[in-house]
Amino acid sequence: MDSKSSDDQYVSLEIASGHTARYQAISQVDIDTEDLTFRITTRRGIEDLLGSIQKIGLIHLPVLVANPDGYTIVCGFRRIAACRKLGWTRITARILEKTVDRFKTAQLSIADNALQRSLNLVETSRALKLLDDFGPDNQQRREAAEALGLPISGSLSLAVKEICRLPLPVQEGILTDTINLSMALELGELETLTAEELVRLFDQLKVGLNKQRELLLLLKEIAEREQITIPQLIAEKPLQEVLKTVEMDRAVKRQKVRSYLRQRRFPAITKAETEYRKWVKQLKLGNNINLIPPKDFEGNTFGMTLRFNNHQDLSELNKKIEEIIQHPAFGKILD
Repeated sequence: MDSKSSDDQYVSLEIASGHTARYQAISQVDIDTEDLTFRITTRRGIEDLLGSIQKIGLIHLPVLVANPDGYTIVCGFRRIAACRKLGWTRITARILEKTVDRFKTAQLSIADNALQRSLNLVETSRALKLLDDFGPDNQQRREAAEALGLPISGSLSLAVKEICRLPLPVQEGILTDTINLSMALELGELETLTAEELVRLFDQLKVGLNKQRELLLLLKEIAEREQITIPQLIAEKPLQEVLKTVEMDRAVKRQKVRSYLRQRRFPAITKAETEYRKWVKQLKLGNNINLIPPKDFEGNTFGMTLRFNNHQDLSELNKKIEEIIQHPAFGKILD
């Protein structure tokens, strides 16, 4: 071994990958923590490891693979970071030779994570990418994925693989449950700054997929028509005043943001809606009559729904309808 730790004592052992490994005490300076080739976990914190490692040491040793300048981490990124935080200058690890089969090394890295807990979508994507990067052919990659509990169906597998290629803010949105896979892929088609601003907006408003798509469409159409970017639109004063008002209820924020964007995108429709609500209010329809305007106020066909329990209720509603027909506000609505 041509690393700084080549004089350390070690013992050989066989690992599941079929390659010989050895236990060896390694200097921390020989470990390349910048090489994230085999990193699966999205967890960054190490506080949960510090106490146990400090008290009882490393129970589950990291796995490293030799490289020309030292060692690449295969398993144990957080454990190694925790040991560094504790001031350990050396760490005992399992060492794979530099000639080890990279496909089997990738499987070892995935198994170290997947067999301990359920992988999230970003971790699953990283795992599938590892198999793609090092797997010799589709059949072997598929068999390995199935053995490791990774998705192998065509459409789902392809969609999940895309996640680790998305901008980091979009990946963070998945991890925090701000967006789902479907929306993540939509945002992945946009510029990174735009995707980041949208994830932040969705997180502030806590809106579901349907509302996210509605907001995204409104923002896109306004930005395109006015020749500005979506981040510029979101940064404008009217929206920021709503988003930054701490004491405002989130449901009210959602309504105000949606109303503002709809008014800006469809000024004529918004004006018609305002007028319609004003005249309907004067009709005092009550809880048992609902007047339904034409979609987007285009056309002249209205609808009406009635709620009643018996003949008496229906008779009363009939009288009310006669009053509505004669009311001046109803004429304004029809006009």
